[in-house]
Amino acid sequence: MDKLLSFILPIYKVEAYLPQCVDSILSQMNPACEIILVNDGSPDGCGAICDGYAAKYENIQVIHKENGGLSSARNAGLEQAAGRYILFVDSDDYIEPGSVEKILAWIDSTDADVAFMLSRKVYPDGTSEPLGENLVRSEIRDRAPVEVLRFLASCPKFPASAWGKIYRRSFLLEGGHRFPDDRRLSEDLQYSLDLLLTAQRFDYLDFPYYCYRQNRAGSICNTVNARYYFDTFWFVEDCAVRFAEAKRAVDETGALALSFAAYEYAILLWQMLDMEGDDRKKAYTLLKKHRWVLRYGRSGRTKLVRGAVTVLGLTGTAKLLNWYMARR
Repeated sequence: MDKLLSFILPIYKVEAYLPQCVDSILSQMNPACEIILVNDGSPDGCGAICDGYAAKYENIQVIHKENGGLSSARNAGLEQAAGRYILFVDSDDYIEPGSVEKILAWIDSTDADVAFMLSRKVYPDGTSEPLGENLVRSEIRDRAPVEVLRFLASCPKFPASAWGKIYRRSFLLEGGHRFPDDRRLSEDLQYSLDLLLTAQRFDYLDFPYYCYRQNRAGSICNTVNARYYFDTFWFVEDCAVRFAEAKRAVDETGALALSFAAYEYAILLWQMLDMEGDDRKKAYTLLKKHRWVLRYGRSGRTKLVRGAVTVLGLTGTAKLLNWYMARR
């Protein structure tokens, strides 16, 4: 039977969370699905857990590889996947019951290149909340690509996560879409933007699907550090080079791409005060150099940040953002 759906799980140091992740998918499997577990040289018991699953279930494959980072693991899984559509699942997260059946029914009736998925944040105390992207299916499904980009640019968040979407495998392979295999920690940003700029058909699956675990000890997203900060700034700088000349967008598509850079810029401004010493000085210098990117922000939040910077300056706005976020 041809595979319709491939789940790719990059795995590294998630021994305590991996069984819940795999079981949340496995409990919904049918012969049209496969799970590809990519053990990225994890030093704990993840490799043995993967082998245990593969020995019991024929629709689970395991790739053992030397540690190469998240992008390398995802790319390795993509090369082996056979499904018509691809889903990346971070192995410390999990998916909602009943979602696979709905995804398979959707696959039978679509040729979308990329579809966005409904996700929620899940906290250690068991509470949860929406991810906050505020996507609307009627603004995405069967719309022209530029119309989708305009809508996304106005949303509260840049939908950058790789796990928050489903992809037509032939679109990824034929377009040469791979994650940047250079160990940057902001790999989803550039990857997602490139997909948004090249996809021709979009959709949004508005049923509960992804559970994004919050505040996990050891997660690279749980702590702001200099490497993660400046890797993210690379995205802003790259957009400034690719989509603007003399600090002006080259065209409408460039302006829309810069709107997503403006969203990330606003986050970096908020996080600037988490940097220390020379790293904070470097962050301030970069923020000052690329302050013009905020002009292209289309969401309400980026517009508010732009206004605050005009009145309070960069440091004053960073303090205001820290005060606000601490009280949310």
